[in-house]
Amino acid sequence: MSHITAAVMHDLDSCLQSRRQELILQIRQRLHADDAQEMSLFNNYTIEADQAAASQLSDTDIGLLNREMDELRTVDAALARMKAHCYGQCSRCGGTIPSERLLALPEAHMCVECQLACETLPGQQQHSHRPGA
Repeated sequence: MSHITAAVMHDLDSCLQSRRQELILQIRQRLHADDAQEMSLFNNYTIEADQAAASQLSDTDIGLLNREMDELRTVDAALARMKAHCYGQCSRCGGTIPSERLLALPEAHMCVECQLACETLPGQQQHSHRPGA
């Protein structure tokens, strides 16, 4: 973490905290959507195809909720790495993640090389090359 200045670390922390709050708000809004409106949508459909369309809308909401929850977990993991003083260290090889990458993608947990390797060879993220990992 020593390669990241205190000012940059503060900016990254603020960015992650802000994104976390945005995600929590979005998730709450999605979870507490007007149930009466949703029931009205389902009740107004009388044709099977229309019922399928209403059901698909619900599936879309579930998909968005899952995506938001995944992003929240990623942001929380980055904040946990900050607290553990290992933020900016690649979770795969143990190398340093350049501050430019972290500024562009604050939740990044791998260096570019390891990220590319994981994207090229699916399933490689779980296989750490760090000694003792």
